[in-house]
Amino acid sequence: MTPLHTAISALLFASVTLNVLTFLHILYASGSPLLNPADTPFTFELPVTVEHAVLQFKATDAHYDLFNDLNWAALVPAHQGRVKLGSPQQEFEVGLFSDLACLDTARRTLTKMHDGSRDASAVAEHCFGQLRQVIECMADITLEPAIIGCDEAGACGPGASGDKVDHRCRNWVQVWKFVEENQAAWGTV
Repeated sequence: MTPLHTAISALLFASVTLNVLTFLHILYASGSPLLNPADTPFTFELPVTVEHAVLQFKATDAHYDLFNDLNWAALVPAHQGRVKLGSPQQEFEVGLFSDLACLDTARRTLTKMHDGSRDASAVAEHCFGQLRQVIECMADITLEPAIIGCDEAGACGPGASGDKVDHRCRNWVQVWKFVEENQAAWGTV
């Protein structure tokens, strides 16, 4: 990236940040929050009890190869995993499926870059930010054993792959079933 591109990118970032901060200042100064939980007929999570599950992480999974578009697309149910809740019915995206769709967007961006593209869409930029925040939000405290390994350049040091390490998770299959049942009722509501 040339110094000119770097300067333009920095100015664009500063401009967008200033616009967002100005918007939020005006919004909160007016006393009008974006969404007031007291005024809404819904909660901020699906109304379903999701059991805990143990998932053993795998360092590689051929089923989700970076270039396997069909399997990645199958991770998100119909209607991008949206549900309708409340009375009157209001449509929502479920975080799990929004995050998986973002991961797929990030994956597709990486595969395009593998083919020589240098363009990252605004959606991909948004998705990388969302995925970072989701990882921070989950704050997975599972301990992964560090082993000494070397990279392609010959630099060696400790690192963790997460391979064959059990993580305490929530059962995503229950979330999928809830979404399917909710969507099946869309025609009757």
